[in-house]
Amino acid sequence: MQGVFFRATAKRVADAHMLVGHAKNLPDGRVEILAEGDEAGLRALLDWCYRGSLLANVDGLSFEWQKSKDIPTRSRDGQVFRKFDISRDGNNLIVDQVHALTNLGRRVLATVDKKVEEKILNVPKHIVIIPDGNRHWARERGVPFWKGYEEGKKRTVELIKTSQEAGVPHMTFWGFSTENWSRPTEEVSWLMDTFVKTLKELGKELSKNKISFRHLGRKDRINSKLLKGIEDLEMSTAEFRGKTFSLALDYGGRDEILRAAKKASENGGMNDKNLTAALDTSGLPDPDFIIRTSGEQRLSGIMPWQSAYAELYFTPLYFPDFTPTQFNLALADYANRQRRFGQ
Repeated sequence: MQGVFFRATAKRVADAHMLVGHAKNLPDGRVEILAEGDEAGLRALLDWCYRGSLLANVDGLSFEWQKSKDIPTRSRDGQVFRKFDISRDGNNLIVDQVHALTNLGRRVLATVDKKVEEKILNVPKHIVIIPDGNRHWARERGVPFWKGYEEGKKRTVELIKTSQEAGVPHMTFWGFSTENWSRPTEEVSWLMDTFVKTLKELGKELSKNKISFRHLGRKDRINSKLLKGIEDLEMSTAEFRGKTFSLALDYGGRDEILRAAKKASENGGMNDKNLTAALDTSGLPDPDFIIRTSGEQRLSGIMPWQSAYAELYFTPLYFPDFTPTQFNLALADYANRQRRFGQ
């Protein structure tokens, strides 16, 4: 980590989220960060730590959550923090930098321009987002569950705009799984009504940007009002080509494959081509980037057939805290990966 501006960038992230604490180089090359502040800010800092600064290669990370006891924060040695600092263990700036840059070669610095260029050019064609953590976000703030979903809805609209600015042609959000029917009746009913309203709001944004709408999942179990909203939006945006926003409602990966297998068997027999054509995503490129929020590191059945070579990105932020800035950081992370497709 040392010598790659990790501490300086960590300080900028911490300052942006009004955190106090320090970033400190350890003798073995690791970096220690102690931080205190609002949970959303701490999660944003932790999310950044998974990737690090532009030149950093984060090959391991461990962290521990603790309850705040006193403000201002005190470090392990009793030092009082009133802001976020870079700790240099008594060395002046020059000595500290010489120590940090000892093992950093000029070859690494030469990659900066290349990485910046890749961040502009290497954009996913199809991003899938699993927007997890809306209920946890609300629960930790002591507000009704629907407040979390309301904030999540705002993020969805913002991210559609951000994805268009970044040049991402296809985006999918997983809104409601086949397993979500087991949630409390009040919550499910509220979600169904909210999806109806959301589709109307999304319709304006999609039409404005000439984006076609696709529904992924079953249509036989959602209520008639929501089904009509889905069909109306699909029809009104059907003329648009090249850009797609898909919403997975009553969707499950296994359920999709079972339905597709039945359809393929009835239309020419089971093979790779026929099954792919029978999937809900027929006509869409396979996802190359799947993002899941809230810290859960699993796909929970999203597009198991299509995601064989998708790049995965897990962030500890709850979805309401996954802002366009965080989304752009995820895109930058994707741009710096080398996809091998099994080679």
